[in-house]
Amino acid sequence: MLSLNASAAVIDSADVGGFSTFQDTNTGRVWLDLDNFFNKSTADMVTAATAAGFTFATKSDVQALLGSLSLAGGAWSGYKAVMGDAPNRELIWGAYDDGGDASQIGWAWAYDNDPSWNFVDAVDSISNIPNAGSLDTDLNIWAYQTGQNGQVPEPASLALLGIGLAGLGLMRRRKA
Repeated sequence: MLSLNASAAVIDSADVGGFSTFQDTNTGRVWLDLDNFFNKSTADMVTAATAAGFTFATKSDVQALLGSLSLAGGAWSGYKAVMGDAPNRELIWGAYDDGGDASQIGWAWAYDNDPSWNFVDAVDSISNIPNAGSLDTDLNIWAYQTGQNGQVPEPASLALLGIGLAGLGLMRRRKA
């Protein structure tokens, strides 16, 4: 587990639909690793991710993930190990839905020496990124598993639940 502060971390998660994943403890979402696809079109990646139960993330989804992950102090290497990276250069990057309908994409990235995450909006149409024969061949997508509630329970909430269940157990025991 890579933890940068008390409220933000990314951790390896179980494979989903044959894809490797990680979980963001800030949002509670399970995300596709950024090295699941290589040399595929962005449209093909979105189709495969959607078929496996993932949602092609919007810019605000990606900002919620990356906004809690500081790149200070060499953290990039830890993120690379958990989130995945480009196979042919020191780069974590992926496309996101910038049109609200997956027709237009932007991307978010960080090189190993960047001080912060970078965003470029409205780069191109999803169908115009061939993702083959160029440096774009290692572009991946930001996608998270659907059905996640977006929150990880706080320890205090879990403790209260435990106390309540223990109290119910004691009450039942007394009646018996």
